[in-house]
Amino acid sequence: MGNIFSAIPDWMMSQQGFPTVVGFVAGALACGSYLYWCRALEVASARHMVVVTGCDSGLGFSVALHLHSMGLTVVAACLDAHGPGATKLKALAGLDRMHVLCLDIRDGASIEEAVHEVHILLQRHRELQLKALVNNAGVMVFGEFEWLTERLVNQQVEVNLLGTMRVTKAFCSLIRHHKGRIVTVTSHCASQALPGLSVYGATKAALKAWSDALRVEQAKYGVKVITLVPGSFVMQSNILAHHDQHTKEMHDSMTPADKLFFGDYFQRFNSYLSSLSEVREPTLIDDSTLLKKFEHAILAHRPYAHYQHAPYRYVFYHFLLNTMPVWIRDKLVVRFVAMPGWQDGRASSR
Repeated sequence: MGNIFSAIPDWMMSQQGFPTVVGFVAGALACGSYLYWCRALEVASARHMVVVTGCDSGLGFSVALHLHSMGLTVVAACLDAHGPGATKLKALAGLDRMHVLCLDIRDGASIEEAVHEVHILLQRHRELQLKALVNNAGVMVFGEFEWLTERLVNQQVEVNLLGTMRVTKAFCSLIRHHKGRIVTVTSHCASQALPGLSVYGATKAALKAWSDALRVEQAKYGVKVITLVPGSFVMQSNILAHHDQHTKEMHDSMTPADKLFFGDYFQRFNSYLSSLSEVREPTLIDDSTLLKKFEHAILAHRPYAHYQHAPYRYVFYHFLLNTMPVWIRDKLVVRFVAMPGWQDGRASSR
């Protein structure tokens, strides 16, 4: 049997070569170990406190439940402190790791009170560390921009953008003190605005731009800023629960001439969405991969700056939209949204 070392070049076994090889292997192992540590998660602990906004239903409710099930301490902020979502979360409060509070992110006094309550919890339980603020609260109004009332435009800007900024600013000092992180939920609409969601998409695009700048600003203080695109789960949330009321408000605000012009197109457009308007019982979103991404964003030693969760068809569509000429892209967007098509409403009303 030949010598198993015969294939090794002589220089590698020489006095000069052997230390080089050992150093290379050691360096590779150290580099691999560091990269593994960077992406590895801290062990979930009750001393880790996470504040989550928008926990009344849907994503916020699910993230709060999931983090609690992992053993973390959760402060679940709900708009309606007596609603079904808050009631379900309060049922877990006996374990002393679920704290439900009322928060209207449009109201400065409400935000100040929420920060005060979190500060009291941290003072009372000195072992707690404010690990993360999850900015999830948001509203969506579906409708062409020309139809939206000023109130409906302002509502989306106030909640999705300005409200998120207000909450983050109010918590900045505590987060900096605890070397925590800020996780902000954005949307695929931030990278490709969709017809019918012009204002919603604008607020999410603004959130992404704001987060990119905030990430650089806060890095020197040891604070990590992260964005997460969760994909679409409209059927598992109440984000469009008020669509029928929004439809009535838009229609009532139209001039007689506009009502005649848009005709039954307006009705067909909104009837198509009416099935989304029903109020759903808050339940855990059945998507373990999505929830795992929240885990990683909150607990990873070195989290990614951006997380994206989307079905393959979304990835494929975005690839096409980013590579095609504008005139083709616009046609693809119409196909992607698959809303009722325009017909001259005046003709159908004659």
